[in-house]
Amino acid sequence: MDRELWIRGAMVLSIFALATLIVVTPNLIGKPPAELASLPLLIIGMPRNYSYFIVYLSAAVQAYRYEEMRISIGATDPSANGTVRENETYGLHAMVPTQMPSNGSFSVHTYLVDQLKNYFEYNVTVRADLETGRVVMVFTFPDEKDNPSLEVKRYPPGEDFRWVVPPRGTLP
Repeated sequence: MDRELWIRGAMVLSIFALATLIVVTPNLIGKPPAELASLPLLIIGMPRNYSYFIVYLSAAVQAYRYEEMRISIGATDPSANGTVRENETYGLHAMVPTQMPSNGSFSVHTYLVDQLKNYFEYNVTVRADLETGRVVMVFTFPDEKDNPSLEVKRYPPGEDFRWVVPPRGTLP
């Protein structure tokens, strides 16, 4: 009986050991798994004085160099419109001025291409409102066809909006 218990325990441990080796082997040979490493994260927040939005785009898991990164801003205030673009970079940011309280909003279009020619793209619309005397950032998602009324609220400066930019395909 003791021997059977040891054999079963060894089999369970060997399964865990093999699964661990499958996960860590790419890192051991210097090639992290590109799918997870290149997953981008969009962060939008505000400073304590609420005078502008900070839009930041980078890898979600670890530092990763993208072939191309682009943030395009389309605002109700024409002076805030513009595109920030860089090639061969690890991260990108843009500042969008705001007047509080404001009825204005802006859209953020993100576009990235990783080292394997996978591209990531997403749109989000942002506005700042006053809710019971407190500033709130309100986010809507024009790309979400399954839930077009989805609205996310964050209360700055303590809370930021964080969203993983989904992959859309591979470039030729």
